[in-house]
Amino acid sequence: MRNILKKILVLSLTVILMISSISMALPSAHAGEIPAWIKNNAGWWAEGKIFDASFVSGIEWLITNGVVTVSSTEQKTKSGFEIPSWIKNNAGWWAEGLIPDSAFISALEWLIDHGIVVVNLPSDVDPYDITFAPMLLNVAQQDLQYVTTTFFHVFGDLDTIQTIDGVEHWGSLYLGLNEDRMDEYNEVSIWNDTQKAAVVFPTFTSTAYGEPGFYTYFRGECDACTTTSITTLRLYYPTSGNAIQTFSLMGYRILDEAAIDKNPSILEEYDKIIMLHNEYVTQKMFDAITNHPKVIYLYPNALYAEIEVDYDANTITLIRGHGYPESEISNGFDWEFDNTHPYEYDNQCLTMKFYEIDNGWMTNCYPEQVFTNSIEGTYEILEIIKEL
Repeated sequence: MRNILKKILVLSLTVILMISSISMALPSAHAGEIPAWIKNNAGWWAEGKIFDASFVSGIEWLITNGVVTVSSTEQKTKSGFEIPSWIKNNAGWWAEGLIPDSAFISALEWLIDHGIVVVNLPSDVDPYDITFAPMLLNVAQQDLQYVTTTFFHVFGDLDTIQTIDGVEHWGSLYLGLNEDRMDEYNEVSIWNDTQKAAVVFPTFTSTAYGEPGFYTYFRGECDACTTTSITTLRLYYPTSGNAIQTFSLMGYRILDEAAIDKNPSILEEYDKIIMLHNEYVTQKMFDAITNHPKVIYLYPNALYAEIEVDYDANTITLIRGHGYPESEISNGFDWEFDNTHPYEYDNQCLTMKFYEIDNGWMTNCYPEQVFTNSIEGTYEILEIIKEL
């Protein structure tokens, strides 16, 4: 335990995330062409700025689209990916234009065929033969496409693709257990642990970010949208969708925010509470959470704005915070431990740290993409939270 606490104070998780990572853009290019994002990834990877997973996603795209030809069938029996560090030099030279595309592609084919670089191909993992988070009840009804494998198998929901500035992005990702990592899961999960720990799903924040919603109001497009109808749960970036699935897979109890608002004493049943991006909460929720003796605020910007809930009308209403009703109001509860600025906007998490406050711990970056991009980062987050 002492070693874990020491890690909490000084640990820096090298979890670098770029916009081109697997949880964001879907690649596209004409047949036979190498998209610019793959070369960009290669350069960033050579400089240590992105995870192996992001670079491998480019290799997988090249194979799937016939740019790289793999003759070895051995690849199809392996899970995950392994890249020797010395290959980074070649990737960097290619990104700088010092190696022609043809030479780099030939080198990749040789490395893959000889088992030096191991990748998963989309056909390797059947999304309907995977264990997904117990909290998800309708996965079989989703139109899923395999994306990659890191700490978990990662699938994109084809029905949630969004086009932003001409680039397609995954709206929602689904995480599933990788049978090759069961030993690691047993180490960091609470499947066989007696501790009572729960994670709070940001139900009301999911509603606030819906359209029309609070952000329709903030953009000046809807004066009445400070009140909005409660929507179904959405698994995406603002709602910590990757994190909530991770904790559900690892055996944590998932609490809905409405359950806490209706019965704040429910938190007393748990020794440890993990908050995610729970930005919009009621006063009752704020009081119950900040008075609990052990809370891990995994995401910055939690407990940022006060809302009221009308369960008869099935709506939430913004009361105070986020520049409302006066522009100078930041945190709606005037919470002394609010860590929104600057940490909420650090989704690169170059040096992720846990630091202690009066009733628990906070982090210094927004770790949503760690759970899809970093094997080591995901493991260490889960290890620390389990031992706290």
